[in-house]
Amino acid sequence: MLKNVRLWMKRISRVPRLRQSMTRLWNSYEHLKFSLYNWWNLKSENWDSKIDPFQLYWVSPEVIMLPTSSTFDFITDSGKTYGGEWDKNTRNFKDDLYYRSFNQRFCRGYSWEQTPIYENRREKIQNGTDPRYATMAEFREKLQLYEDMYKKFEQDGYLLQTELAKFEETSLPGNGGRALFPSLTDKTLMRHEIAVNIGRDGTFIRNDGRHRLALALLTDLDEIPVRIVVRHTQWQAFRDRVVQAIDKSIEAGVSVEDVPKSVENRLDRELDDIYLGLNHPDLEIIFNRYLSNR
Repeated sequence: MLKNVRLWMKRISRVPRLRQSMTRLWNSYEHLKFSLYNWWNLKSENWDSKIDPFQLYWVSPEVIMLPTSSTFDFITDSGKTYGGEWDKNTRNFKDDLYYRSFNQRFCRGYSWEQTPIYENRREKIQNGTDPRYATMAEFREKLQLYEDMYKKFEQDGYLLQTELAKFEETSLPGNGGRALFPSLTDKTLMRHEIAVNIGRDGTFIRNDGRHRLALALLTDLDEIPVRIVVRHTQWQAFRDRVVQAIDKSIEAGVSVEDVPKSVENRLDRELDDIYLGLNHPDLEIIFNRYLSNR
């Protein structure tokens, strides 16, 4: 039902005078949904290491993997931890349909009609099963947006959602942007940054933002901002052990400067299996939080 509402609002938004109102109305709904789910998902958590769904991390786009199973919802699952095998058997993101299509279009000179995403969407639109587009004309408008995005990535690099919001309503409902009361709602603009999940060993796994991630790779960006949606419970448990090792080091009289080395020694064997070790951004933030005021 909500998908149909969004499609309806997107079509109304094609009328220039109505675009801003419709977009801000949808963004207000997303703001409330994101805020409420973050509160709900975290209210009963009892981890030693704080989960902050509003935290942004800067990482290389090269480290983000492609999930092999269905991903989690980038809004309703925000802040959650899940066990299970969902983080297993990831693939290189360059296997993604959109990455391959963008590569063909922007780097190899193919027309959009020659790319896999075009045929994929055309089939769904003709069958009436596409959740985003009712007509090929709507999809071709989106392809033009990708053209514009690629040029902006080449010229300006990656712009944060807060930066994009300054240029105002060029997007449609569901693409991010400001809500009805910016002073109260701009804190959730980051919900539309590239979203990742973290596997049990610290692996970054793509959740949302495949188009921007593909463009970041194709334009050779060194770093991009991401937010974490879901963490594997084993990863979160390891984050707790990092917090506990910090506390033990401080209790033992270790100086603030030497705490990271002390933690490394205490968790030596476990760190062998951790991607990036203590240099992992989701572990570095723990040291920053716990040691900055000491």
